[in-house]
Amino acid sequence: MKTNKVLSVSILLLVMVILFAGITTIPADALAKINTPSSGMAAPMSVVLPAVSYSAANITSPNYSCKLTAQTPADWVKMVRRQSFDAYWTVQNTGAVWNSSSTRFVYLGGTKFQTHGDSFYIGKNVGVGSKIKLGVDMMAPKTPGTYSTTWALKSGNTTFCRVTLIVTVK
Repeated sequence: MKTNKVLSVSILLLVMVILFAGITTIPADALAKINTPSSGMAAPMSVVLPAVSYSAANITSPNYSCKLTAQTPADWVKMVRRQSFDAYWTVQNTGAVWNSSSTRFVYLGGTKFQTHGDSFYIGKNVGVGSKIKLGVDMMAPKTPGTYSTTWALKSGNTTFCRVTLIVTVK
């Protein structure tokens, strides 16, 4: 009777380890060590349980990426001094989901054409394969020349999906 109880507890422990460790099969050598004779009495047994360890190296960050599918205005557009315009980039998500509460469209550098801030939350979750149109209110510089501005999406410390606009002021 005591041997049956030990066997039941051992099997229960094995099942719990399998469930909590995410293992879906019992190793063949472990099954071979479960020995029950035909007399109905359980024989002593030993079960080899797999060692499970976790480290920070096992945790990976999402693979954020995108593909630019449209841009308005096009690069090298000619503008007059102090001309107001809206810049739009349509990008398609080709990596991990972009969460609306943690993903921002941010100014990275170049000429500050923007008229209303340097960082904006994207406003909706963007699933893999989906597109989003990112827009910024802008104004051309007052001095003639060629200028560029660079923006990107940012989630946490990860900056991805860089887009650039180049304009020529007459």
